[in-house]
Amino acid sequence: MKTFRGAIALAALTAALTTAGAAGATTYVLNVDGCSSGCGYSNYGTVDVTGQGTGTLNFDIELATNVYFNQAGQPDEAFSLVGDPTITVSGLPSTFGVNAVQPSGTNHESSFGDFGYEIQWLGPPTNNGSLGVQSLQFTVTGPGALTLDSNLVGGKNIFFVVDVAAVTGDVVKTGDVGATLTGGGIPEPATWAMMILGMGGIGAMARRRRTELAIA
Repeated sequence: MKTFRGAIALAALTAALTTAGAAGATTYVLNVDGCSSGCGYSNYGTVDVTGQGTGTLNFDIELATNVYFNQAGQPDEAFSLVGDPTITVSGLPSTFGVNAVQPSGTNHESSFGDFGYEIQWLGPPTNNGSLGVQSLQFTVTGPGALTLDSNLVGGKNIFFVVDVAAVTGDVVKTGDVGATLTGGGIPEPATWAMMILGMGGIGAMARRRRTELAIA
């Protein structure tokens, strides 16, 4: 019975660790300035991606203060996936649309190279009086496990590109900024609960063993 309980605790911990690796939130920092003359910031925001290693990825792009999605013309937010699978993008607001969801590797050209998938701004083609969009969420689904791929640029792995308008005083500069992975994945709340359960079970088993040894 003791061996059985120990096996259950170990299995719970193993499952939690596996889940953390597959579905935990990974934060990419928009810290590579690709504007032609420099946009002037060292940190342009973050891209949080959950569900890597599963068939569903959830993206949450949050731009920094005074940094906005570029609304001049047809700017885009671009990324690539390992294996270039055919995907479906959902949950976009009306001011954004999908340019290409099929793998081609030539959908986006910038100082960061070509990316396979592209989200475009579809709102008014102006930055005057409408610099208000700083947040974007959407969901990507596809066959099998989905994982972000990167382009190596200047010795840095760029996982995501966002076309931004950066405001300093009365000056607005636009261009692409790239996201790098500066930290590991962060387990989601449910994963933490599973990990605590698994470790608690192993701890309880260890305490029972110590008690039995003391009595013996």
